[in-house]
Amino acid sequence: MLLRILLPFLIAFPLIAADDSWYSKIDTKLEASLYMPLSNGTIANTDEPPATFEDDFGYTTSTASYFSLEVMLDYDYTPNFYVSYINMKDNETVTLTDDIYVADETFTSAGSISSDITFKIIDAVMYQDFMIKGDYFTLFGKKYYSGDLEFDPGLSVKIIEWNLEIQDMTDITKDSSWINIAEFIPLPYLGVKYYLYDLMVSANVSALSFSKAKATSYQASVDYRVVDGLYLSAGYLYEQFKAVEDHDTINYKTSGYKVGFKYLF
Repeated sequence: MLLRILLPFLIAFPLIAADDSWYSKIDTKLEASLYMPLSNGTIANTDEPPATFEDDFGYTTSTASYFSLEVMLDYDYTPNFYVSYINMKDNETVTLTDDIYVADETFTSAGSISSDITFKIIDAVMYQDFMIKGDYFTLFGKKYYSGDLEFDPGLSVKIIEWNLEIQDMTDITKDSSWINIAEFIPLPYLGVKYYLYDLMVSANVSALSFSKAKATSYQASVDYRVVDGLYLSAGYLYEQFKAVEDHDTINYKTSGYKVGFKYLF
């Protein structure tokens, strides 16, 4: 799926300019990070009170891999592209303290259940950058540069795959229950970046989806260039979606820190 999104962009880049120096106007940044989120949210239906991922299913901290590719084009009126990918898998086994009704099945109090969650997000963003160049100022007789500020309005398209499998451990002869979510969600996007020498501070948000399923995400990060082209990165990421599958309304959230590195070609 990720390759399908990237392939048209990768084919189109060399065609943007006819001269031999087309590559000098294209900057590519790769990121590889470890995402360490807390998981919470609810599964609700009309028959019973909502089940919570934290209290009923036992989900708290987790880990996930986070990769991104950003392509910045130095051509007039040409947008930039940013694609990120999150892959998270988690499982828990708990003894229930209350009855829960999920995926058209009732799991009774004092019974034991095992559950597995798979959560994948591809987020493809197309944005236009507007740069405000800084200036030098004098403070106590020394000159300092104020830094550059960039605004990045655009459009985000999220492809969400979320799967929950529940097995009743008190009766393992029963078939497991499933909830499968697959959503394509377009969202408005706004990013802000601040550049000062080897430091870049960035933040972005996407919300107010145009589809039946809803999603919200925001992140903030600090990148520091340690050598030419190589950046250490640390930040905070929040992802949330709400979708309906059969009789279940899933409201799932992850939030936490991510650390890794970025490389600018």
